[in-house]
This record gives sequence, structure tokens and C-alpha cells, in this order.
Amino acid sequence: MKKILKSILIIGLGSALLSSCVLGRPAKEEAPVRSITVSGSGSVSVKPDMISIKFVVRNTGWNCPQTAERNAINTTNTINAIKEAGIPASDISTYDYSITQDNTHSYAGEYTVRNTISVLVRNIDLAGKVIDAAVKNNTGANGVTSFEYLVSDKATALREARTLAIKNAQDAASLLAGASGCKVNGVIEIREDYTSAGRSNDMMFKAVSMDNAAGTPTPIVEGNVTITSNVTIKYELTN
Repeated sequence: MKKILKSILIIGLGSALLSSCVLGRPAKEEAPVRSITVSGSGSVSVKPDMISIKFVVRNTGWNCPQTAERNAINTTNTINAIKEAGIPASDISTYDYSITQDNTHSYAGEYTVRNTISVLVRNIDLAGKVIDAAVKNNTGANGVTSFEYLVSDKATALREARTLAIKNAQDAASLLAGASGCKVNGVIEIREDYTSAGRSNDMMFKAVSMDNAAGTPTPIVEGNVTITSNVTIKYELTN
């Protein structure tokens, strides 16, 4: 019995010493990962098939209720004119509405009632007709605050732009790594953002009082929409 206890004691002591040696040994430091971070960009220009137009209806007066009523009448007239130009009610909405008072003087100033009508034109050929209907003949709108080309199938163009951006970043990484005697091993991290820009954004047309038959129709020359993908990629390097 004593021999058994003695053997157990020796084994336990040996294990404790071994554990002590293992715990006291400094951990092997991992070599830092060598990496390179590059940026890539890809752009695709596509033909738009829709236009977003925002019309402003603005009225000013000393009496707030009367000014709001006049603005409501002008807004209704504008919406009806846009519908008659071929735009369905489902593509017309109120984008913004506000009533403010001029406080720049020592006395209470006039009230300004502003209503913005957002219109989605799905047939680009109707854009000029819609602008004329809303702005000419004193229909009610004071002008256009935004005019933007849109693409209904943006996903396809964005996919192409992303592919170009990734390829651009890969080429840059391979070139820089090769020049420094390294090779690109794999991707560590990717960040991306994209933009979509159409010509004639945030334009402002003043209202023109004239008869449509005598006046010149508003010409709309179709532009392009450029969809751009920008990526930042961190690659691991190897020998």
C-alpha cells in the first residue's frame, strides 16, 4: 500500500513539474501578416428609361389661411395638368410641404407656403410635355427644382460596375506586389460604395407664362446615367 502511494506521489510531482515547465515557456509569436490595401473603380454608362421631376408650388402672403388656400388651389391645378399630360396618379406624390414666416425684420413678415410635387415620368418622350403642362400658362407651379434620369434595371449595370472595380483593384495589387518581389495570396477585407449620377440633376426652370400653341415646346435631350462602384480591398501578401 505504501509503495502504491509513493508511486502516485512521484507521478503527481512529475506532472506538476512538467505543467510548470509548459506554462512558464513563452508562447511562440506568430509572424505578422503582410498585406497591401488598394482601391479600384468601375463605371458603366447606361441609357435611362425614366425621369424624376420635382415641381415647386410657392405662394406668399400676409394672411396665412388665404395663402395656404391659394397654394392648395395652385397645387391641385398643377397635379391635374400633369395627369392630363399623360402621367397616372400613382406616379405623382407630394415630396415636401412647408409653411414659414419671414422673421428677418423687426416685425412679423409674410407667410410662404411651399409644396413640392414629385413626378415619375416612365416615358421619357413625355418629359417636355409634362414640364410645359405644369409650368406654362400659369398652371400653378413656379418652377422645377430637380430633374434626374433614372434606370429601372440598375442591378445589372451595378453588377458590371462592381466586376470592373474588382478587376481594377486586382490589377493594382498584382502590379504593386510584383514590383516589391511579392505575390498576392488572398483577400482579407473588401469595402464598397457606389454612386448613380444622371445628367441635368438639380436644375431650376423659371415659370413661363405663354400659350402652348404659340410657345416653343420644352426640348428634352436624353442623357446617360453613369453607375460607379468604388472598392477598397486588403490583400494578403506572400513570397
